Amino acid sequence: MNPLHIIGRVISNPWFVGVLCTVAAVTAGFVDQGTVQMWCFLIINIMLAQSINLLTGIAGQISLGHAGFLAIGSYVAAILLKDYGVPFPLAILFTMIVSGMVGFLLAIPSGRVREFYLAMMSLAFGLIVYELLREWRGITGGVMGTRGIPSPNLNTLELLGWQVTMEWYFRVMLLSLLVLMFMLRNFVKSHYGRAFYAIHVSELAASSLGISQGGTKRFAYMLSGAIAGIAAGFYAYLVGYLTPESFTLMRSVEILVMAIVGGLGSLIGPILGATLFTYLPQQLQAFNDYQFIVYGLILVFSFILLPRGIAGLLGTHTRYSKHDQLSASISQADTLLSRRSIDSGALVEVQSVVMEFSGLRALDDVSLQVFPGTITGLVGPNGSGKSTLVNVISGIYKPSSGTVSFKGQTVSGWPTHKVASLGVTRTFQDPRNVPSLTVRENILMGAHRLYKHSAFAASINSRASSREETKFLGRVDALMKEADLLQHADDAVGSLPYGIQRLVEVARALASDPELLMLDEPAAGLSEQESDRLIAMIRLAKEHGVGIILIDHHMDFLEQLVDEVITFDAGHEIYRGDMAGMRADLAVVEAYLGKEENHA
Repeated sequence: MNPLHIIGRVISNPWFVGVLCTVAAVTAGFVDQGTVQMWCFLIINIMLAQSINLLTGIAGQISLGHAGFLAIGSYVAAILLKDYGVPFPLAILFTMIVSGMVGFLLAIPSGRVREFYLAMMSLAFGLIVYELLREWRGITGGVMGTRGIPSPNLNTLELLGWQVTMEWYFRVMLLSLLVLMFMLRNFVKSHYGRAFYAIHVSELAASSLGISQGGTKRFAYMLSGAIAGIAAGFYAYLVGYLTPESFTLMRSVEILVMAIVGGLGSLIGPILGATLFTYLPQQLQAFNDYQFIVYGLILVFSFILLPRGIAGLLGTHTRYSKHDQLSASISQADTLLSRRSIDSGALVEVQSVVMEFSGLRALDDVSLQVFPGTITGLVGPNGSGKSTLVNVISGIYKPSSGTVSFKGQTVSGWPTHKVASLGVTRTFQDPRNVPSLTVRENILMGAHRLYKHSAFAASINSRASSREETKFLGRVDALMKEADLLQHADDAVGSLPYGIQRLVEVARALASDPELLMLDEPAAGLSEQESDRLIAMIRLAKEHGVGIILIDHHMDFLEQLVDEVITFDAGHEIYRGDMAGMRADLAVVEAYLGKEENHA
């Protein structure tokens, strides 16, 4: 094994971390105050790096103004303790809440802007906060700053009449960091962490699983702001003096660089990056006037030689399921899918739907019904409107006219995640899995809409959350067995053949326990054996009362499955009936089948 990977395993081992922290806590009573103060700054930097890692590395939301959260939290903490005498633990808790609320508000525009524009928005936030600190003299002291903040560094910080020394302040910070990392680790391994990463990779695919794009982004910003708020509270009391110059653009850059160089998306990466950049400035004081150049060169070096950061070099991986923690409790699922009544009327009704794009009609007065336990095939040449119809039903497109109803409820114009939460699940023409996640993690993501426990329960690994996670892990294992994917359970999906990726996406859709399942060309690129597995999975869904819409160009594949087939051409329905009738229909032969034969 690579020696660096061995180091990576050692430093990410919880036992090693526990021993290291215990040694540090004991040693703090025997080293000089300057050293302990440096360790305190390290903890603050780790918290800040983790906050931006959660937002950018996991949820994929760019931030160039994280110093704004640090500034707001620091001044709130200082004012609460200095002016109102709030005990510092309560002040830090309140600071966390305030910073989280600011993050939530900042996230509201993020639903409308992405990438470059999102980065500029966050940059503007940081600059506005900096200017407010300089000009709001009555609150912040302006450029003169806020002085006289109780601090262990000055022996002026007290708690219930007890003077908090530097070493005890460090121990409180270290304990807070351990609790934070424990909760972050559990959170990332929960369905909340998987939702964050799904939004990062593909917002469209995530919404098709019932994950709210806007809600998830707001939650990510709120959590990131809250974590930065904890760091801000500890920072304010550590330094005892705040000035706007501590919260410039350069500070935001430092926080981002720590996470990037350490390894975005990895929980161990920000710790490594924070360690490097806590001690590096001490060695580069001669280059203080060229900080931007130095950090720029470090970033270029990292992007070229260490694209996954130091954590990638050490071979550490972030897991997005608790399979390793709960494997002893996982048993075979009682049922892969819920059994649904097939006598409950139409699942979905499409009535006179028209879909226009800049005057071009992709769907023209289309109507259909799909019933539980039936398979409706959609065929036709490319561009005939098949996928457009699926997009309309799933909420990706709002029809220009007409209605779509699910179990009697009109869902036309609903956002995709809300439609999916009802039990309407779909796959795409090209598999939209998360390439870096394992097969198990991808399929488990499909169960997102079924989870009931809260984020806090997931973070503390409560019994209820563990029971629910164990239940769905058992279902996922059973689905992998059904799809012959068990041997690939812990392989990254992006490293597997195309046919396997197709089966993973279908298994993920089934993990949502759907009532309506829409499959868009699922047999494309599959071998004969893989095709047989796919047919077995589709029949399994039908036997459990799932209504299915199936798009495919393979007539032999469809003939084994469908109860009814509908043929489209240029957005119009030209045939409805069985497969035998379709093959003999002159309009279908001319528009679709005949063209294929001539091409052959």
